[in-house]
Amino acid sequence: MKKRTHYVIDKKYQLRTAFSIIGTVILITAVILGAITASVVYNNIRLNWNNERIDNIYKIENSIFSLLSSTPSPSDQALKKAIEESSEKHDANMATLDTIIAYNNRIIAYNKFLLIAILFIVMAECALLFIFLIRRTHRVSGPIHVMSNFMKDIIEGREPALRPLRKKDELKDFYELFKQMLSALEYREKKKP
Repeated sequence: MKKRTHYVIDKKYQLRTAFSIIGTVILITAVILGAITASVVYNNIRLNWNNERIDNIYKIENSIFSLLSSTPSPSDQALKKAIEESSEKHDANMATLDTIIAYNNRIIAYNKFLLIAILFIVMAECALLFIFLIRRTHRVSGPIHVMSNFMKDIIEGREPALRPLRKKDELKDFYELFKQMLSALEYREKKKP
């Protein structure tokens, strides 16, 4: 017997089942993704705002020290030493601010990447779920299709050619009951004079 490869036998049942489950998954995922997106967008806005403030502090402190370093060398040694120490601290502060800004920018980029990755994962999940559901519903709609064809044969006066269901098909108990019914009908038909 030729192996059948049509997985969508009962389009209405199979597609309705697949799309209703996928729709539910998408709805729940959209709510979760919406919450994550809102959090990421809020955090990115705050990080950008912090970067702008840090950059402003950076510019102000830099201009103050540029101004101090451009003034003629003070004659007071204590003041001169204080300016040198402040200059060293200034350089360290500027390096720290640069590090913070770079770190914040990495977080912002990571957040955007994370959102895109989640979106692609959800799309892949939906595609895999669709394939899984079509195959799963095929195990139900296949036996129903077979029994429907048997019923059509009986209605048209032909004797159905019974065959076993596939190994992974569902509704095997119902199919056995259906075969018993056909045997009983055939027996009654033969008993008639």
